[in-house]
Amino acid sequence: MEDIRIYRIVWKNLLAAIACLTLTAVSIVDSINRNGGPGEMAVGLCFDLIGLFVLYKTVKVRLRPYLTINDKCLVQSRPNYPNHTVRFSEVDHFELSRFNILLPFERDILVYYKKDKDKQKVYSPTFFGRIAAKLFSSADEYINISGINMKPQELFDLLSERVIK
Repeated sequence: MEDIRIYRIVWKNLLAAIACLTLTAVSIVDSINRNGGPGEMAVGLCFDLIGLFVLYKTVKVRLRPYLTINDKCLVQSRPNYPNHTVRFSEVDHFELSRFNILLPFERDILVYYKKDKDKQKVYSPTFFGRIAAKLFSSADEYINISGINMKPQELFDLLSERVIK
């Protein structure tokens, strides 16, 4: 069976990219219309560089799959970290997270390993995500699935089918 690739959706970063590009355009027009000093030119250049950086990050997120699922494992791509692999043969079961009061827009798939497997380090890109995972869940690990191009329940069903009992 071929790999299933799941991507992050762009609309979350698109608003930031549009705002930065607008600031970039305003700073370029402002620097052309006024004969500003070096301070104004430096501020305009900073806006330009920030706008281009956010646009680059937005495009980069879309080109690289966030999750890759095959018959044996799930590979999660993490920015600035090595890819994380969850082998289905080591997993006891998956669970779809419930509504979280601290992070209402975040959805996670909780990973419970078999008893003979050592606990993995809980990973979250946010400080509040790590605290919420430690306080409100007994899962060994979790995978953030907010903002992906697949419904959470469909992804959960797909992963649960692949678990080897």
